[in-house]
Order: sequence, then C-alpha cells, then structure tokens
Amino acid sequence: MSEIKTYEIEKGLYLFKDPEPFFNFNSYLLTCSMDDKVSINILFDPLPLKYFRAFIKTLNELVGVENIDIIYTNHQDPDLTSSVPALLDLAPRAIYITSQDTWRLVSGYNIDPKKFQPVEFIPNRKLKLNKEGDMCLEFIPTPFCHFRGATAVYYPKLKALFSGDLLGGASTKDTEGIYATEESWLGIKLFHEVYMPTKEALKLAVDKIGRLNPLPELILPQHGDIIKGSLIIEFLSRLNDLEVGLDYIHTKEKEEEFYIRVFNDMLDFAKKKYGEENVYNKLNRISTQTSNFPEIVKIENGVISEVYIPAPTAFVFVYDVFCEDLPESEKEELRLKSIETLKKYNLEVPEELLYKKSTSIMDTFKRVFDIFRR
Repeated sequence: MSEIKTYEIEKGLYLFKDPEPFFNFNSYLLTCSMDDKVSINILFDPLPLKYFRAFIKTLNELVGVENIDIIYTNHQDPDLTSSVPALLDLAPRAIYITSQDTWRLVSGYNIDPKKFQPVEFIPNRKLKLNKEGDMCLEFIPTPFCHFRGATAVYYPKLKALFSGDLLGGASTKDTEGIYATEESWLGIKLFHEVYMPTKEALKLAVDKIGRLNPLPELILPQHGDIIKGSLIIEFLSRLNDLEVGLDYIHTKEKEEEFYIRVFNDMLDFAKKKYGEENVYNKLNRISTQTSNFPEIVKIENGVISEVYIPAPTAFVFVYDVFCEDLPESEKEELRLKSIETLKKYNLEVPEELLYKKSTSIMDTFKRVFDIFRR
C-alpha cells in the first residue's frame, strides 16, 4: 500500500501528497472550527482511486473519513474524481460540491444526485460556514483552465486559493519541501503548455485572481508545489503572457521550420566536433528517453525532422543532452554556437541559454518529461 505524505500548512489546513516524486497529486483538507465542539471538514480534490486505501487510512488518522462534511472537486478529471463515489459511501453526511459542467460528467459514476450541490446555486457563489460569515468559501470560475467548468475556491480567512490545475505542474526544483521556488516555474510552464487550451483562458483566470480581496497568500494547486509570497505575483504575471495549446499550434509551423534548421545545423557542428558515432549515440539516447508520449523530436536518418512540443523547450532539452559529460569549456563553446545559430535564423534565444549556469538542467527536464511518458 502506497504511503501518503501529510503536511500541516496552517492550523486546520492539511496537504496530502501521493508518493510520486516528480509529478504528484495534491489533495487538501480544511478543518474549520465553529466552536469547541463543532468543526466542518472540507476535502478538496481527493487523491485518485489508485491510492484509495492509503488515503482513507490517512484521513482516518486525522479526522475520521466519516466526519467529512464537504467534498469538492475543481473539475471532472479522474485523478480527482475517481475516489468521490467511495468517499461519499464512507462519509454518509457529506455533500459533493462542484460545478454543473463537472457534475454532467461525474454523474456517470452513479453518484446519488441528492448528494450534489452545484456551485451555481450557492448565493453569490459564496458559502458561509458560520453565522457571522467570517468563515466562507468563495467559488471562482476559471473556465477552460483547463476544463469548461473548472472552478477554484478561495478561503479568505487563510488567504488560501485552491486552484486545481491552474498553476499546477511537475516538481522541477532541486530542493526538498512542499513550497515552490524559482525552479518550480519550469514544471508549471510545461504543464500549462501541454494542457491549457489558450492564453485567453489563462488571462481571464489571472484577472479574476487579481481581483480577490484580500489577495491570496497561498496558492494550493492539484499538482506540484504550493506557491506563496512574492512568487504568486511573479508566476501569475508570467502565466498571463504564456502561449499555450492553440496559441502554440497557430504559430508553431513557421517557428518549427526554422528550429529544425537550427537543430540540424547544430548536429552538423557536433558531428564535425565530436564524431558521427558520438552524435548518433546522443540521438539514440533522446529517442529512448522519449519512447512514449509525448515525444520531443522526431529523428530520422540522423537528422531531426519534426518537433512535437514547443520548439524552444525541445531545443534546450536536446542541447542539454549534448552538454552531458563535456568539460566546461566545451559546454560554453556549444552554448555560444547555439546562440549564434538561433540568431542566424532570427529566433529568440531561450532564457536557459542566455546565462551560463554552473549546474546542468538535464535532470530537471528528465523529471518533467518522465511524467508525460507514463
């Protein structure tokens, strides 16, 4: 049975993480004490059925699964809804709150409709948890991030936003712990490039978060690291300008054509510098690492003929593969040659190549791409 890790973020606010080290699922429990005798236990985005027994064991040790009052899911994906039917069986007094769009699909689990409370029917989309109203849940629609009915939840008392997939990602930081660092952005960026449909959906969501009063001080996504402090504004700002999904598809054809030229110019340079056998071994390694979805590049007869993910991200990945085992002087030569070749085709230089780094980012990319190969 897989072990679930539990962390107390604030008093009465808990994080549950599955044991996957790089792309994990997050679930949250909020316990609101009305007085010395009465508490309301709210479970956000339950861990998937794969971890059900371990998850129930963890909940029982903390509050008792039968004492769950509300189960909430941001959207309909099975990684957060597959456990809902069984949880409702074990928590007979619990109600299930989600959007009507989400319910339309989750109802296929044969959940009792009497257990369902649509967020749209909650007055002003604000659920008061006590008579005074200082404890409440605010439901914030974030349409098409990434699902039509996706809805974040804000708990003003702790300034905590349960954001679902929005601002989620793979864990790409080198340090331990549950909180995001600057290194976390890479995993967030790639996750959104792959799963979010359009920049306009992200802009709308970012605008809604920016209008919350007070502004969030904790962002609790369903995947990856918890975001707090100055990184909230920083990551939201970057997200606001990030091209994802259809944005990339609409612009990728011309960019990809030039990037393929850059790839193959660099391969020619590497063959002359390191020998064809070494280059083919590197290319074979890339093919092996990306044997399942998503592939990064298509390699045919020793050349790169197609790019399957955003080309700048793919280029940095391939570049870093070729940098492995090289002395620092040759890494720098390869970096400068890459910048020169990119500028030859009037392409923007990826940020990862602009500044010489003392540590390799290869492990970071391997961790990110491993999660999408499963």
